[in-house]
Amino acid sequence: MMKKLFVRGYTLVIFSFLYLPIMILVLMSFNESKYGTLPFSFSLKWYKELANNTNLISGAMNSIYVAGITAIVSVILATMLVSAMVKSRSKWSKMLNSLSILPLTIPWIILGLALLLLLNALGLTRNYFILVMGHVIVSFPYAVLVIKARFQEMDFSIQEASNTLGASRWTTFVRITLPMIYPALLAGALLAFMISIDNFIISYFLLPVGGTMLPVEIYSSIKYGFTPEINALSTIIITGTILIILLLVSIMRSSLKSLFK
Repeated sequence: MMKKLFVRGYTLVIFSFLYLPIMILVLMSFNESKYGTLPFSFSLKWYKELANNTNLISGAMNSIYVAGITAIVSVILATMLVSAMVKSRSKWSKMLNSLSILPLTIPWIILGLALLLLLNALGLTRNYFILVMGHVIVSFPYAVLVIKARFQEMDFSIQEASNTLGASRWTTFVRITLPMIYPALLAGALLAFMISIDNFIISYFLLPVGGTMLPVEIYSSIKYGFTPEINALSTIIITGTILIILLLVSIMRSSLKSLFK
């Protein structure tokens, strides 16, 4: 009995440590007080203020656009690379596997500084294309890990049977391979999106002059004085993220059920 109570209490402490700050942030977004003081007074004041804060909204939209493009590019590149590595038995595939996940071991501040120095050496100016490429560099390895795990569980004899029956490589990929790796693609895209949308360091180094991104905008707002509109925007982002995850889980479950019928 004591062991069960200890395990439950320890679990409660861990989850409280992880999620209690987020719950307080969400709660304070509905508090009328600017400084988050008690007593709590319910109000939608800061959501109305957020609607008029063009800097935060512009930064959030730019972050969503960049994160969306980053997720798509990362998943496409990861799928092509993993497909080639899994089917190849050469020594180069092992080297490519190591190189693909190498950015995970390099601190982002080093990557951001290295990319900035490379741009200066090449005489290039910072723009959103360069920014997206920087986000892809740090998000791509996460997509590779998720998609590679799915490829390693696949039965390639099904693909071989499809090719033997006269199907082209494209037909085999679309009708055989894609349905099997579809859940991994969604998971890899979501992970790359999450890594990109809150990436402050790469955005800070590569953001074009006059541009704005949500992490950089939040940093600037906090540096000159915290505003509760950030709590409101964070609550909207958290809610949207939860809804996206629930939607993806539903899609993945339905696709897996149809696949194994």
